[in-house]
Amino acid sequence: MSNVHHRAFPFKTVLSLRLLVEYWEERIRSGELPAFAEQLLAYIDQAPELRQPIDDYSTLEKHRPFINFLLTAAIPLASNSTDLVAIIEPFNLKAIYATPAFNAHIDLTDFEEQAVANVPGGRVTLGKILRACLMILEKYQDSRISSSNPKPVIVALKDKVTGLGRVYKVELNQEFCEIIPHTAPKAIDKNIIKFLIEKIYDVDLWLQYFRPEDYTFQGFLIMRMIDVTEQEMLSSIKYDLLERQALMQPESFSRIEHKVQSLFGMADIRMSIAYLDPSNRLAISYPATERWRTLLGTISDLQGAHLSGSVYERSWIERRSITVENLEDYPFRSPIEEHLLTDGVRNILLTPLVDEGETIGMLELVSPVPGQLNPVSAHKMEHVLPMFTTAVKRVKEELSTEVRALIQEECTAIHATVQWRFFEAGVNLMNKRRTNDKAVLEEIVFKDVYPLFGMADVRNSSIERNVAIQRDLQENLVLAGTLLRTFQEHMSLPLLDAALVKVEEHFARLGRGLVSSDESDVLDFLKQEIHPLLQRFEHEAVLQQAIEHYRSQLDPFFGVVYTRRQAFEDSLQQINHTIGACLDDADDEAQKMFPHYFEKYRTDGVEFTLYVGSSLLKNITFDAYNLQNFRLWQLLTMVDIARKITSLKATLKAPLDITQLILVHDQPLSIRFRADERQFDVDGAYDIRYEIVKKRIDKAFIKNTGERLTQPGKIAIVYNQVKIEDEYERYFHYLRARNLMVGVVEMLELEALPGATGLRALRIAVAPEEHATIGEAPSLAAGMEEALRLL
Repeated sequence: MSNVHHRAFPFKTVLSLRLLVEYWEERIRSGELPAFAEQLLAYIDQAPELRQPIDDYSTLEKHRPFINFLLTAAIPLASNSTDLVAIIEPFNLKAIYATPAFNAHIDLTDFEEQAVANVPGGRVTLGKILRACLMILEKYQDSRISSSNPKPVIVALKDKVTGLGRVYKVELNQEFCEIIPHTAPKAIDKNIIKFLIEKIYDVDLWLQYFRPEDYTFQGFLIMRMIDVTEQEMLSSIKYDLLERQALMQPESFSRIEHKVQSLFGMADIRMSIAYLDPSNRLAISYPATERWRTLLGTISDLQGAHLSGSVYERSWIERRSITVENLEDYPFRSPIEEHLLTDGVRNILLTPLVDEGETIGMLELVSPVPGQLNPVSAHKMEHVLPMFTTAVKRVKEELSTEVRALIQEECTAIHATVQWRFFEAGVNLMNKRRTNDKAVLEEIVFKDVYPLFGMADVRNSSIERNVAIQRDLQENLVLAGTLLRTFQEHMSLPLLDAALVKVEEHFARLGRGLVSSDESDVLDFLKQEIHPLLQRFEHEAVLQQAIEHYRSQLDPFFGVVYTRRQAFEDSLQQINHTIGACLDDADDEAQKMFPHYFEKYRTDGVEFTLYVGSSLLKNITFDAYNLQNFRLWQLLTMVDIARKITSLKATLKAPLDITQLILVHDQPLSIRFRADERQFDVDGAYDIRYEIVKKRIDKAFIKNTGERLTQPGKIAIVYNQVKIEDEYERYFHYLRARNLMVGVVEMLELEALPGATGLRALRIAVAPEEHATIGEAPSLAAGMEEALRLL
């Protein structure tokens, strides 16, 4: 395809009215105009220059009234004020007549420079050349191809009045234009014609077969411009919204906004878009627009109290478009409408974006001119709303993915209850990093939350583990000693004597108790001195049975005796799994009661912490009733854990038991997310005392007794406020009534701990499972309302 960006129209053109004059003469001869026949013929006879080619436009002005009358054959008088029609010299955009409507909107002076046509390169010249070639093809090659372009000619122009883009379909009527050949046209093969049509925009190829010097266009063309701005803009907006970043990139958003302005023909309309993340209730304006100031400049929650009574609330709740044509006359103005007026807005159109019954965003059009936007405007926008909704949904999903990836990078996994706050911080960080790649996550603090801490710890786990290790090592040394003596029966080697002495020394040392280095010393001895002997003598037939017996007693993975240690680890794992599963199930029920933050840590047993409070949530209030609910839930959970472990003990390979403790902190505290450690810690000097107590309380002793606070089969409640006693006494009364707890409540004073003094405790036994009345024991959360009512 050739470059026609700066090429002039190559065919010769001549202005002539001859065909128009002959048209009128034919009508007169047919008797259609008897009243004016003689006057028209007389005027035509007195102006023979009207039949000749016209190269001096003064001729037109000399006969202007008469010519205008003749041109009514091309342009009916009735359409003068509405139709955009001009009479032009063939393919020369110079009008000899144009309707008032045409002159009001179209300027032909620089039409070819300003207009953008729907052809490659957008140049009008290419369209003119192809149209001329098609006219010649149709007339002289007996072709059935229409003389119009295979697709409608569409041009985009700036409106003379508004400066906005307008789109027109251009129709050229050639009724009064003739093609004059200078040589006899040569026939063109049909296959070549087909090829030309396939290469419709290859101008150089077409001009090889239709040489400009061989033809002249004489007469005039009727140029009709049909405004198709609305259809084209709607179609173009839909196409733009298919782009992945259509609503996020400043260039594409501005392009869409400009097309919306063109759609309505109003340059001062402004468009804004926001969306609501349904899981996090967070309204986000697109960073590209930096708009939506009419709403998000003061409001961060589309469903917040600030919107009460506003047009935004109405549009959101009713899920329909709402137009206020003049805000100054609007009788139900809320603070939002007052803010709009202050911002210069007088006219507003709001349209919710609804996806599968869920409102996911809002489209806002505003204008400083009353009445520009009206219900008809809303109807126009309905055609593109589905595409806006799809684009917003796509952006929402992509942004959510980006933010969640950022949160994962900064914070790892986040508990669902506080995810909204991390999402909010993640969005802020994402926006900051668009301009500052060193931006960091803002501090995330939740104030006035109540902690609920509990632990179910394996009783004397360190001692039980050490005993298991000690006995496994002792058994391994006995087996090694027996093997060495078998070797000595068949051979006399000094190294065997030395190895046997070491075996006896290690055994004697273990008999005095296991210290920190004993395990590694014995294992190193076995692997570096005893096991190489097995490899050295395993081919001796008389020793093979003894060696095989020794190896059969070893763990295939660790290569040493691991029987009791394995039993301990398996039992510990069973206990931890049972406690963890019980806590997870209980927390699932508790989340339904009131959303909260929950975490658990597995050691030799399981520790768990809950944080509950209003600041963890959005628009949900936490009160004393909720706190009592959780404390009773925690106590029920601990009872359930105790009973499950009691049932489990019969299946354990090692005789392990658990102790249980609850720490009651009666005052709210603040928790802060530590980005370096990626976890929550209490915040503030006073609150840190709670953390100190939590870490040391399981080692507490009852004052002046030497007895550990935590005991198997009992639950200890540690506190430092006397009023806690009354509250938990009521809970104990309820649980004893249900045969879940038995015996008296012990009221204990604890020995001082480093950093914590004045602590007290309540302790009570958990009833054996056979004591509970069948059908009366409630599940962890079931019966909570009844319990609190009774208390």
